[in-house]
Amino acid sequence: ACCSNKQADPCSGYLLPQPHGFHRRDAITPGLMDHFSLASAASIGFMSSAFALGRFCTTSFWPIASDFLGRKRVLFIALIGGALGSAVQGMVISLHWSFAVFLLARGLSGMFSGIVPVMKVYISDTFETDEIPKILAYREAAGTFAFVIGPFVGGFLASKMFASPLFFSAATGLIAAMIAMYGLQEQLPEESKSSSSKDSKGGPAKPSAGGKRASLRTLGPLLLLSFTWACTRTCFHAYYPLLVLKNCHMSITHMGILLTCVSLLVACLQVGAFDTVRKRIGLRGALAVGGGLVGVGLLGLASGAAPTFLASTVSYAVGVALITPVMPALLLQAAPKERRGTFLGVESVVVNFGRIVAPPLFGLVLNRGALPLAAVSTVLTTGLVWWHSGKYGWAK
Repeated sequence: ACCSNKQADPCSGYLLPQPHGFHRRDAITPGLMDHFSLASAASIGFMSSAFALGRFCTTSFWPIASDFLGRKRVLFIALIGGALGSAVQGMVISLHWSFAVFLLARGLSGMFSGIVPVMKVYISDTFETDEIPKILAYREAAGTFAFVIGPFVGGFLASKMFASPLFFSAATGLIAAMIAMYGLQEQLPEESKSSSSKDSKGGPAKPSAGGKRASLRTLGPLLLLSFTWACTRTCFHAYYPLLVLKNCHMSITHMGILLTCVSLLVACLQVGAFDTVRKRIGLRGALAVGGGLVGVGLLGLASGAAPTFLASTVSYAVGVALITPVMPALLLQAAPKERRGTFLGVESVVVNFGRIVAPPLFGLVLNRGALPLAAVSTVLTTGLVWWHSGKYGWAK
């Protein structure tokens, strides 16, 4: 699971929560402004955008390619590419090359970063159906822990040698690539469907038109939920620190501690409680409860009172711990085995599009009900998937 989190950007890190966890400001980020003599803080945005643009360009390529090349091979290629990208960034800094070259190197790194969907498909290929949601929750928790620990390691290394976090990222990328190559069992798409890919006469079975229509019919509500959830989490990640400062009057240090505690709470719940809840109420039940808790949490955050604010934060965190592993598990259940990578590739494009449009969209309505809007949209879309999956019987 840790291999899939080598997609992390070693230079990212504003004082804002990130997609898989919460960062404190990375020590290397402000130093880059001095190193490249950047006059405006907007240049930091260019660094993040270059990485995100590279990832967006290939976000569906890697999972789709894994349907044809195999999961293990794609993981190895992408991890090696990401390691080379980090090493080139470190070289650009060490050799005092231009900021434009640095942005190109970051874009290159981003192109090899979208491998989380491949890792999820590998999990679905490798583990028994009943175990998949639990392993997906473990993967999410591994990502959270990695993002909590990573900034502290990077800050320590940067204090010794400024470019060392990038070289360290390259080294860990190579280690992850070796784990993927020699530590994972090869799982080709043809092997994963061998038991169901032959007809009664022993020949290859063709997918039925009804099966294709059912898959497409199921994919629509799930993609809508993925888009809504990406917008909701991006809204929370972008503006929650501002709400903490406004409503709780915390210092920067205390706010960082709070964000780290929330992130660790999500990870601990995913490891220690998610599977128990899922076995009791099923994936549909976990999705419904998670959506409700997120909605209640966001509405409470909008109220502004400090005691309600902290309780609402916990409600939101518990909801995140339930929804995050349920969504890929439902998508993997709905997708044909031989096209799981393709389905997750399409979902990855939708999620990344949501992350792009959400900050300006919610920023425009921040003072006019952004959090209630996110709460209502999340509850409605989780409710839609809950109803749809029950009516057509595609989720357990």
